[in-house]
Amino acid sequence: MASSTRPLLPLYYRVSKTLEQRIRDQQYRVGQRFPSEDALCREFRVSRMTIRQALAGLVDAGLVVRRRGSGSFVKARIEGGGPSRAITLTGALEDLFAQVETAQVEGVRIVEEPPPRDVQEAMGLPEGEGVTVVRRVRAIDDQPFAVTLNYLPTWLGRRLRKEDLYRYPLLQLLEERHHILFRRADQTVEARLADEDIAKDLGITFGDAVLFVERRMFGAGDRPVEVVRSHYRADVYSYKIRLVRTRRVEFPWRPAGHRCPA
Repeated sequence: MASSTRPLLPLYYRVSKTLEQRIRDQQYRVGQRFPSEDALCREFRVSRMTIRQALAGLVDAGLVVRRRGSGSFVKARIEGGGPSRAITLTGALEDLFAQVETAQVEGVRIVEEPPPRDVQEAMGLPEGEGVTVVRRVRAIDDQPFAVTLNYLPTWLGRRLRKEDLYRYPLLQLLEERHHILFRRADQTVEARLADEDIAKDLGITFGDAVLFVERRMFGAGDRPVEVVRSHYRADVYSYKIRLVRTRRVEFPWRPAGHRCPA
């Protein structure tokens, strides 16, 4: 697992990616004049050299054109491959099952190797025991959107066949063919930056933002049967959670006995 302390990318690169996102969000429209270098220097509190390096990256990407004596203009809108895909979870595991059925698999690799320390501890594995790692590149409408690693105990991983993983979701194989009944999942979500391998598989640039999701899948016991780690393209994938109110509670900052006016 990557260290929680990650080196910062060059300042000009971060400025360039921020401006690129504004083009993606159409804050800057095609044909619109870009803010001046002076204005960008003031906004980002960086040197003129940093802004020029950032703009050069946008020019090289074909997103901005410089016109002598006039300034810089948006040349093209970034194509994100259509509307972003979204997964909506309500707290029911069935939502997750429905989501994985919509994806196609473009690449599969199955290896046995030592697990990351936190995976070993979570799964309760003895020191030195390996796991089966299933690495898949998943796509929707032929566009890669996720790289997923599944960590499984070897006794279970050795039953998997690569050809089956191209045809069926791994969740379905584990439940229907290998009789693993999942009862709950614990999930964490965080923002990360794509390393070279993830960027290559997702068709993005090194250092681009990705959505990192770790899911621990439980059967009947207190230890997860598997640990799943996925990196999603942030420009085509969004994550939504529906919060449902189950009971009414008093707001803690309301003085005792106080009622809001009708």
